[in-house]
Amino acid sequence: MPVRIVTDSTCDLPPSLVEAHGITVVPLTVFFGEEALLDSVDISAPEFYERMTASGALPRTSQPSVELFRRAYLEAAENGEEIVSIHLSSKLSGTLNAASVAREEVAPEVHVDLIDSYNVSLGLGLIVLEAARAAQAGATLAQVVATARRVMDRVSVYVCVDTLEYLKKGGRIGRASSFLGSVLSIKPILHVEDGEVAPFERIRTRAKATERLFQIAASQARAKEMFVAAGGDDATARELIDRLRPILPHTDLFVGQLGPVVGVYTGPGALGIAALERE
Repeated sequence: MPVRIVTDSTCDLPPSLVEAHGITVVPLTVFFGEEALLDSVDISAPEFYERMTASGALPRTSQPSVELFRRAYLEAAENGEEIVSIHLSSKLSGTLNAASVAREEVAPEVHVDLIDSYNVSLGLGLIVLEAARAAQAGATLAQVVATARRVMDRVSVYVCVDTLEYLKKGGRIGRASSFLGSVLSIKPILHVEDGEVAPFERIRTRAKATERLFQIAASQARAKEMFVAAGGDDATARELIDRLRPILPHTDLFVGQLGPVVGVYTGPGALGIAALERE
């Protein structure tokens, strides 16, 4: 493969897709107290949500170190490949900055193009997947970068959370702060807009919020691919996928998980959809 794709663990892609497309994933870190755990390496999504629910303390996160990125770039380019490194929104994390420092450390021996996805979780994952497919098909570095940038404009992400408290305490609430102070029973639906978490709709109950997410997903007839992702138990996500199959027969549908780092901010019980519109 002439071009290799590097990303970070907030892409939340299933390991089977990461392996099939030769993607290198650099993990962020989740902290429970002073215990540091690499996202989806030392702790899986189910383990994380079980521990988060049982723990009274709010976990925190940290971006990958420059050294982790440096090693990832050197390993990915060991046969002389060029690298496209695609990461979660710089408005949500310093991950891209750490990658940028590492890029300078490996230059000029290794060529790395950095892309700020202005997205997160499986929105980032969909961008990474399309870039990886282009690389596997033999696209040049410039073509892979162009593919990723075109995809960025066609990805949409919506997520329903049980509470905004995790986003608020974690400092990632962004424009969704406008929902704070709403009635206690609200189940906010949020989306990613311009690289930030933004308000979409206020819904009164969990059941109605789930149904609204289904309506949003079902309306995307031009979707090429779609993930329905859960924060913890994925039974509801699987049910939505089953309902969507006859409505979106030309869309590749996948059940996903909101991984540990994303889960620190969305909390247990979150449910989201990420879709890629066809060109």
